[in-house]
Amino acid sequence: MHGITLTSGPADWEIIQQEKEKATVELAGTYKVHPAAIEVGVASATPVVRVMREDDNTTVIPWTPAVQVTQGENFTGSFRTELVIPAGGLYRIETSLETKSTLPNLTWLYRGDCVLHVGVGNLFLIAGQSNSAGYGKDYCTDPPHLCVHLFRNRNQWDLASHPMNESTAAGSLPNEEMGIPGVSPYLSFGKKYYELTGMPVGLIQTAQGGSSIERWNPKDGDLYGNMMNKIRETKGRYAGVLWYQGCEDTRPEQAEAYGEHFRELAEALRAALGYEIPFFTMQLNRFINGPFDEAWGMVREAQRRAALSIPAVFVLPTTNLSLSDSVHNSAQANVALGIRLARQCACVLNGAEEFEAPTFDGAMIADQEEKARLGIQGTWLRITFAHVKNCFMLYSANGRDSGFTLEDSAGPVEIKSIRANREDKNRVYLELDREPGEAAMLSFAWEADPVKLPMVDEVTYMPPLSFYRINLEQTGGERR
Repeated sequence: MHGITLTSGPADWEIIQQEKEKATVELAGTYKVHPAAIEVGVASATPVVRVMREDDNTTVIPWTPAVQVTQGENFTGSFRTELVIPAGGLYRIETSLETKSTLPNLTWLYRGDCVLHVGVGNLFLIAGQSNSAGYGKDYCTDPPHLCVHLFRNRNQWDLASHPMNESTAAGSLPNEEMGIPGVSPYLSFGKKYYELTGMPVGLIQTAQGGSSIERWNPKDGDLYGNMMNKIRETKGRYAGVLWYQGCEDTRPEQAEAYGEHFRELAEALRAALGYEIPFFTMQLNRFINGPFDEAWGMVREAQRRAALSIPAVFVLPTTNLSLSDSVHNSAQANVALGIRLARQCACVLNGAEEFEAPTFDGAMIADQEEKARLGIQGTWLRITFAHVKNCFMLYSANGRDSGFTLEDSAGPVEIKSIRANREDKNRVYLELDREPGEAAMLSFAWEADPVKLPMVDEVTYMPPLSFYRINLEQTGGERR
């Protein structure tokens, strides 16, 4: 074919990771002057490229000659060049062969291959199990968006749409689902992130339903290996990992090692990539009538502590989200979770407004002066949280609806009531039936099926992060 034929470069629908709000794109190809032009007479032939904005057809980079050109007989040859494209899009990359005739003032721009629907923005790896693969089975309104793209399991870039973990024409893959998955959190994530930052979003799906963290083991885990294959296929840096996993590890013999296994995964991936990629994680949601409450508490606590002890790990709660079956988030819940996640990512990656869940920051028995100020009597436990926007909203003042449990060496300590007020926006107070004794341990929303309506920050509507068996003597903060 005459003109320009591209042999390498971005694919249609590809999102290229930006660095300092730009990206360098390499193109290579061959060229061939039309035989009719050779009959007339050709003086020179130069491959040229340009970048156009697709929404209004304006020029972003005008026609620019390729920088490395080789020429063979009859004005055929090959070329290689680079473009520095600003963050944004969608863009169209056009090529052409500028051919000058031996006749005066006669020039042809011959046809060239085009690359369509390209964006320069942020790439995110999707990893974890079913709620990350997207198992919302009911309905919701969550249409595609032109600036949110997906690297599908068949190793092709495409417009992102549900279901994201389908495996059409993908062959046999470790993350192939047993059935057809449903609504994912990450389409709404991509749309909200684009709205907040103007950055197109590329999603690389590697999650699989029912996968334990052992399958993400950097040494021999098949899902870790599959993720690394996807990273090699997409040939880029990444803004972050979207990690939502742990239900499969809520058995006593597995839960205790969860934190260590997650750290190994994070450290190995960062070593392989050569930079400290952020992990944006979610605590486990709920499992209706699920067994092993203690193990669920241990995994949620490991997820909370990972964000405190491992650099560039961030965590969001999910315990106030609705379900579409006994353990999977509903479609509407996944849309809401995606929006939460986008706000957090925009904060961390782009300096947008802080968006973090309320986080336990200490507990202490209220003294007489404090009780007098609040107009309360009896034994009250003051619990302090970080990252509270305004104050907590309680759905019930009854202690058994609070989501908190307290135990000491003598057994459970009954929580009679809970209260919050605007004067102490980052605190709640628990009324206890007795003074806690030795080895007092405080927990919140830790069971497999915790409190149905946990208290929430009245601005973000996020509940506090779940925590499990924190020693009551710890009164200082745990924040980084």
